[in-house]
Amino acid sequence: MKIAGAILLGFLMAFGGLLAAPRVEASPEDFGFRSFEEITRADMRAKHAELIAKVMGFSEKEAQGFWPVFRDYERDLMKLNDERLQILKEYAQDYESLTEKKADELAERSLDWQAGRVKLMRNYYKKFSKALSPKMAAKFLQVENQIWMLMDVQIASELPLVK
Repeated sequence: MKIAGAILLGFLMAFGGLLAAPRVEASPEDFGFRSFEEITRADMRAKHAELIAKVMGFSEKEAQGFWPVFRDYERDLMKLNDERLQILKEYAQDYESLTEKKADELAERSLDWQAGRVKLMRNYYKKFSKALSPKMAAKFLQVENQIWMLMDVQIASELPLVK
């Protein structure tokens, strides 16, 4: 377990400053979408898959069941990430002149995005449970949640609060 934690930590640090201290003030040019775009690039997705393989320690049979489901999961996750990126870009664009109406719209979309992330994981937890086992699917869920939390911290550290 300590080895898996060390691998996870090393991977997350490779994302580029995910564990850096949050900035108190950020300029609109430094919104979290720059890091988010970097995180979602193809090479980062490849490192994500590499981390999953190392931490999960699949048998050959488990790997055969897992990777096709994981590819579908990644495809659906990218759609969800595209929506998050759009929300962040709109916030950056409207930051200086954010209206009550636009703030409400962005907040509602952000809440919908968060609900979509939970729905995605619930849906894929069932699929991974069938492809692997509930215990291995739960392990995958833990690893994904850790990755997401650290990405969220990185984005939040670059995102200035509403004026």
